[in-house]
Amino acid sequence: MYNTILLAAALQDWERYSTHALAAREIAGALAKSTTQHLHVLSVYEYNFKAPASGLPSEMVAQLREEDLRRTNSLMERKIDDYVAPLKETGLKVTTLLRAGNARGVILQTATELKADVLVIGSHSKRSFFELTLGGTAKHISQHASCQVVLVSPEKHS
Repeated sequence: MYNTILLAAALQDWERYSTHALAAREIAGALAKSTTQHLHVLSVYEYNFKAPASGLPSEMVAQLREEDLRRTNSLMERKIDDYVAPLKETGLKVTTLLRAGNARGVILQTATELKADVLVIGSHSKRSFFELTLGGTAKHISQHASCQVVLVSPEKHS
């Protein structure tokens, strides 16, 4: 039985959630419903502030960076809240986690910190043949996670 379930979902680059993120949400929700009624949902995003090239004072650049980071955080909070809303509607307790950084490292670190029993992640890629069925991040995580990993791909409709 699983005590701590972690769902990792890439939400940053999507106006609508990818089919992989939706399929992973469905599987993680089903696991949580059948066990603890609690699900941790993590979204990792990259934050790369590009300072204006116009020779602004360093204090102004720092202020612009802080404002940009606040806007990015606010956007990601709305995205993750919208993403988990259907899970909460089913009565699950959902803890959301937003982290900036490299997805591979942050997901593995978070799973370890939470002492996750299982990590659910969508797998997809458009790279090599092997990674066509198992995305680069999912492949790395499945090889290095300290817990069981459930890789989810959406059903293909013909």
